[in-house]
Amino acid sequence: MVEKTRPLPLGTNDVAGSFWAALDQPLSEWACVLGWCAATALFVLLVAVLGGPSNIDTVESMYSTWAIAHGHLSCAFPIVVTHSGSSYEQPYTSIAPVYPLVSGGIAALTRIGSHVPFPSAAALGPRCTEGPQAMYQWALNSRAFGATYDIGYVGWLFLMAGAIAFMRSVGRGRRGWEPVTLLILACLPPVWSAVGNVFHPEDLVAMGLVLGGVASAFRKRWAWAGMLLALAILSQQFALLVAAPLLVVAPQTRRLRFLVAGVGTAVCVVVPLLLLHSGKVLRSVTLGSGDSSGVGGTAVRLLRLHGFLLAGVSRVLPIALAVLLAWWLLRRLGGSVREPLPLTALIALSLSLRLVFEENLHHTYYFMALAVAILLLDVVRGRVRGIYVAWVLLCTFAYNAGFSGLFNRVSWRLGASEHLPQALILLGLVVVIADLARGRMRWYLAGWIVIMVGAFASWPFTNETLRGQLPFLFWQALLVPIGIWLAAGPLVRFVRDQKTPPADNWRPPMSGLDFPSTSSSASSPPGPAHV
Repeated sequence: MVEKTRPLPLGTNDVAGSFWAALDQPLSEWACVLGWCAATALFVLLVAVLGGPSNIDTVESMYSTWAIAHGHLSCAFPIVVTHSGSSYEQPYTSIAPVYPLVSGGIAALTRIGSHVPFPSAAALGPRCTEGPQAMYQWALNSRAFGATYDIGYVGWLFLMAGAIAFMRSVGRGRRGWEPVTLLILACLPPVWSAVGNVFHPEDLVAMGLVLGGVASAFRKRWAWAGMLLALAILSQQFALLVAAPLLVVAPQTRRLRFLVAGVGTAVCVVVPLLLLHSGKVLRSVTLGSGDSSGVGGTAVRLLRLHGFLLAGVSRVLPIALAVLLAWWLLRRLGGSVREPLPLTALIALSLSLRLVFEENLHHTYYFMALAVAILLLDVVRGRVRGIYVAWVLLCTFAYNAGFSGLFNRVSWRLGASEHLPQALILLGLVVVIADLARGRMRWYLAGWIVIMVGAFASWPFTNETLRGQLPFLFWQALLVPIGIWLAAGPLVRFVRDQKTPPADNWRPPMSGLDFPSTSSSASSPPGPAHV
């Protein structure tokens, strides 16, 4: 605690510090369950109020869902057509198999559209060539679209379960941190936009499985970690950015178990699909929707790469760099790299590499995995940083508000796209003035206000903004480095404080109730090491 006669350092606040410290108080299981329900209700409410679930990109999964639900597994992954235009009557791409298997099972249990006969095998045509058109007509007659879109809410359940497992594995669970973190997750626009503005619940499923795998690694259950991460990769391929470095930092005695469990799980899922689809599913398994064309506007897109070269730069290179980073940290930190703070920071940095080399970066949901990882990194540290909140708001307005007509089924309602930025700017100015009165200055907040005014504020004498003139490349060049800095800052301090690589003596807590109190230092991480 600094002396009252001195200016408070950047980001320090007695009230905020007391709040974060208070979150370490234990909670009963019933209180935790109530927090789960509240966070789920908040997520559903936000998606529904903003007009979701969206029908944008539902074509990637809905035909697979219907085919699996009605037992026509040969149509579960339709042939991808050559044209690049989007059409609800013909899928132009498909996603990895885990979400369609989950959504298909839910559709079968809830009997979506069962009052109208589903197309027969003959109507679907040989090799399912007529399947999408026949299923589209069936969905029109049975009004199955809305109910199918609602299945997307299951993505939140996966993400919530993964976050709970993660927090309990590092000792933040069964405390005030658990419900508060879940409520923050539900409010994050990069999270709810994956269902509300575009239909990509598979991203939430993948991130939930990733967190479950990391939680298993913290508890030294490496076989479970391998299985969950394999399922995550089969949900969305960005999970490779976590699985690859985790393989590097795994203990030598557990590395083979981790690898065999992961490969075995993938084989159990993929081989039956290959036998049923004669190889058609390989494209979905290996690429998912990652090979579909998009708006572009990123640094990689400007290079005009194509084919294998583009795949190598945008997909393989980030994984290779993540592996190199994990190898360097293992050599520098030894076994302590598997402690919660450095490993969570490594995961966040690995996920940020996807955004550096991404070919398309035109929506807030692209930042979902990184935003979740950084939030959980802050939870491990014991304090959610204000600059993180400012960064998330910029990610939200940069894509959702500026280009809502192109990418959102329902944009910010009731003029919020015009008035909400102004309200937030005024609130930021009030906070800056209050800080100056107390003798301190949060420079990140001042910079955030400048960017918000220049990009999103409507000027009374022109009633126009600059938002339409700011290209995607500008936002990539601004937002991605900030995200990298948010992930790297705690890791750099951790590495700097380690004089010699300590022994691998960290042990996961047996429950969420034996986590050391952070009342004395809100930035202390779980485990014995002090950052």
